[in-house]
Amino acid sequence: MKPSTHHAPDGSALARELHSRAGVGVAAHVLQGRGLQILRMRVDQPALILVDRGIKTVRPARGASVRGRPGQMLLLRGQQTVDFTNDVAEGEHYEARWLVLDNALLEDAFYRATAARIASVDSPLAPVRLLARVRTDLADAFERGRQALASDPALPDAVARLRVLEVMQWLLEDGLVLRSAPAEMNVSVQVRALIAGRLDHDWTAARVAQALAMSEATLRRRLAAEGASMTALIVDARMASALTLLQATTHPVSRIANAVGYDSPSRFAIRFLERFGFAPTVVRGHERTD
Repeated sequence: MKPSTHHAPDGSALARELHSRAGVGVAAHVLQGRGLQILRMRVDQPALILVDRGIKTVRPARGASVRGRPGQMLLLRGQQTVDFTNDVAEGEHYEARWLVLDNALLEDAFYRATAARIASVDSPLAPVRLLARVRTDLADAFERGRQALASDPALPDAVARLRVLEVMQWLLEDGLVLRSAPAEMNVSVQVRALIAGRLDHDWTAARVAQALAMSEATLRRRLAAEGASMTALIVDARMASALTLLQATTHPVSRIANAVGYDSPSRFAIRFLERFGFAPTVVRGHERTD
């Protein structure tokens, strides 16, 4: 295997924005102005993270922590909750590129057939895997896949899909097989999926219950049995999205607050601090409000 020579992104990298295509995936270029610990983050789809600056540690709920250094890649399995720690030296910033793979790609017939020849159907991928030496072919495919997710109308969705599938095929060359995680049928998962697409909506238990075709009392009872609540699920989904927008875009805090359902930036900041233990502006390395 020929390892790649690591180069941090230059001016030709994707703009500081989230780039996505339905049924294909999401690309993000994450920047943090300082080191931070981010607890209990939900990862619903497989993700590849290429560390450019700093050190990223991922601690899954089950299994050992995995640490990635500049030029190394982390592969996260979907359907899990993890803790992230992004470390940097004082005065420096953390930087990484993400490629999130849509679960629909895991059902691609050619990919499944190839994967079946490499590993037993019963061999699960570890929650987090480290690629300490990233082959050049994988690194190149990774960046092509990320570029394909940008909203360029000249590039057909089918081509973008093939470019991200190429990343998955190169992972197979290293024996890394991605499989669909067992579907979680609990109500908490259904609620998260429902509200994820409309975080700025005025969600109430009654509206969620109606959308899920159950009574409000049944909804509350089933959530309580899972150790969850409507308020906690909504706040957590909004805060997780806000954190991603702070890391991967240049949008002002006020705009991000509005995008996740808060008319008041100060109220948003209070919620964010309660959830993560640091203010929204700290993510970008300063204490000013936008």
